[in-house]
Amino acid sequence: MKKSILYLSVYDPHVPLTGAGVRGAEFVNNLAERFDLDLVYLDGSGHPPNPELSKVFANKVKGVREKIVIPFSQKDYFIFSKGLYHSAQKLLEKNKYNAILCDYGLSSVYGILLSKKYKLPFIYCSHNLEFKQYLGKAKKDKRRYPFIPYVYWAEKNGVKKSKILVPISESDAEYYTRWTKKDKMVVIPQGFDEKIFNPFYEPVKNDPKIVLFCGNYNIQTNLEVVYVTVERIVDKVLARCPNTKFRFVGSNPPKDVQHPNVEFVGFVESLPPYIKAADVFISPIQQGWGMPTKIIEALACGKITIATPVAARSVPPIFERLKVVETDLFADEICKALTEGQMVSDVDYEKVKERYSWRSNIMKLVNRIEAEL
Repeated sequence: MKKSILYLSVYDPHVPLTGAGVRGAEFVNNLAERFDLDLVYLDGSGHPPNPELSKVFANKVKGVREKIVIPFSQKDYFIFSKGLYHSAQKLLEKNKYNAILCDYGLSSVYGILLSKKYKLPFIYCSHNLEFKQYLGKAKKDKRRYPFIPYVYWAEKNGVKKSKILVPISESDAEYYTRWTKKDKMVVIPQGFDEKIFNPFYEPVKNDPKIVLFCGNYNIQTNLEVVYVTVERIVDKVLARCPNTKFRFVGSNPPKDVQHPNVEFVGFVESLPPYIKAADVFISPIQQGWGMPTKIIEALACGKITIATPVAARSVPPIFERLKVVETDLFADEICKALTEGQMVSDVDYEKVKERYSWRSNIMKLVNRIEAEL
């Protein structure tokens, strides 16, 4: 008999606006293949949803038995959603479940409350050290400071009280050993679909050469990349490789950046063609936690990938195409890559696939659920 799971998410797992959205769809789809799965989620991705994108990606999540969407509000996202909680209660009273899965950040609050009330184990999927994210973001947005104690409490208690904990990296897992035992964790790093992201395609011949960064610019750490790149990298590259364009893909790009060699594409429905069409992929992230999705995808596509130590914090130093340097050395590495001209290589692919294939990693969680719940 199939096990049954109630999946609670504080973001929309359909729309791949962020790495969380990409991850959520993979978790839901893979788990729904093995279990009866009902989904309750808060619309948007930490901000109001884009109705057009919601429509485009409406069918991205498949195999779910029942699905309930809760309208977005800042109070619901940053504090607590009565709508999400009460919808979960109704399902728990109607159906029999083996476990509740709580996905991302403050979803742990629902797991703590509902697990106690309905005597069910809960699985907590943490995408990063959330309270540290808040500490970092509060330096730019002081409105986050009052929330830090609440986020810390929610994360710490979610880690302690969950039956199975799913960190996104070994470093996060190591941090969580302050609060719980390592043996209840299943580390699932950010991954990729090898059918889509791979180096087996004809390399493009760009004129001008394309240096690419991808991100949602509503997120402060991604927005900061734009300014850092324009102020500290672009002109240094152009002085040595003048036939180069810097391309930024992602929603909500800044409107105050004007440079003839800088291009903003906006949100795209399919990212792989843009990665495959680039000559070099960069990630000059200055601060952040969690898992660098786009770095893994770029490496899977065989691209030279240049990243700061912060951006590559969770990626082991075992990939030939990954160049980890401080921001002031980005121009040197970009020009070196453009001069050498080997835009695609499969040298790292098997190692990337072994570590980061979605299906193989999520199966670890499936097996744990089958064995323990």
